[in-house]
Amino acid sequence: MHASNQTALVVGATGFIGKFLIARLLRGNAQVFALCRNVDQQAPQLQHWLTHQGISHQQLNFIQGDVTLPNLGLSKQDWQQLKAVNYLYNTSALFAWNLTMQQAKAVNVNGLELLLEGVGKHCQLERAVHLSGYMLTMNEHLQAAGIYRDRIEQTDWSRVYAGLGAYEASKIQGHFTWVKHAAQYNIPWTVIHPATVIGDEMTGEIPSNQPIVHLIQQLKQGKMTAIPGTRQHYLPLVSVTMLVDAIIQAAQDPSTHRQEILVANPEQVSFQELIEMIAEHLQVKAPCHFISLKLLQPILKWRWLAKKLDMSAEMLNFLRAERLDLERFITLNQHWNIPNTDIKSKIGKTAAWVSRPS
Repeated sequence: MHASNQTALVVGATGFIGKFLIARLLRGNAQVFALCRNVDQQAPQLQHWLTHQGISHQQLNFIQGDVTLPNLGLSKQDWQQLKAVNYLYNTSALFAWNLTMQQAKAVNVNGLELLLEGVGKHCQLERAVHLSGYMLTMNEHLQAAGIYRDRIEQTDWSRVYAGLGAYEASKIQGHFTWVKHAAQYNIPWTVIHPATVIGDEMTGEIPSNQPIVHLIQQLKQGKMTAIPGTRQHYLPLVSVTMLVDAIIQAAQDPSTHRQEILVANPEQVSFQELIEMIAEHLQVKAPCHFISLKLLQPILKWRWLAKKLDMSAEMLNFLRAERLDLERFITLNQHWNIPNTDIKSKIGKTAAWVSRPS
């Protein structure tokens, strides 16, 4: 996977996916610019991490900027440096439960518009890749929330935010914002819809703010006494390793221009099986009873109770019973040759990373 023809701008560069993406780009001999809100703090941390991975960062440059600011807060000199950028990778997102609509939109919606406006003016892009999410592929779910792809401009976003929660709603609105403004600025785009991301396949490395980490910690601390959903529900998964491979492959594949691609491991496990795998690794007892999502969701509307249970109503939407449509990814992967993930062993590595002594 060579990226030597790339001068890449990575936004969200020091986040979980962003730093693994930068590592892969540098291994492929790309020139990389990392957009950071606080270069003095973030640059040494990323350089140290790359060195620990055995990766040279001589071809990595840092630019201080912020997607919530006009022109990304960059100077003319900064944009002059970025003039050579021909690939954009946006992995930035504000992720948390119980955000306000204003908080979520500032980064996950308005930030995308400002980002595309900036690069549209100053860079000649061969491809702009945006990370969205697998919920964008669940059409019945979207329609139930009041979102119709063929008349997106009629969407009552206030209703959507109230129904889904600000994080999921802003990611959905951000997707349509990306497609609209990429077309407006004549930017060749690709959208990747990743499943829930688990750790690196070699080390299990994963940061503490990821949803799968919260699940592991709940089991470790004995906080999960029943399994949300049914035996048919599952949490779609992809390793950060598979995801980063797919991002780079998609960016360089002519057939993915103006395409949305759902990226998940072709072999999935039920949520019950996932919990049992984690519990087995942690050597704790897995819950064996189920609790209905329809019962649990209204209960978790009570913030004090949700806090006591260490859960959020928003997270329940991401448990699905319908199958993922991975036909497009599987077809593309016949040429990309990204290996499937052994979910059980890689979940074990992720759990080991989360449980390692601090």
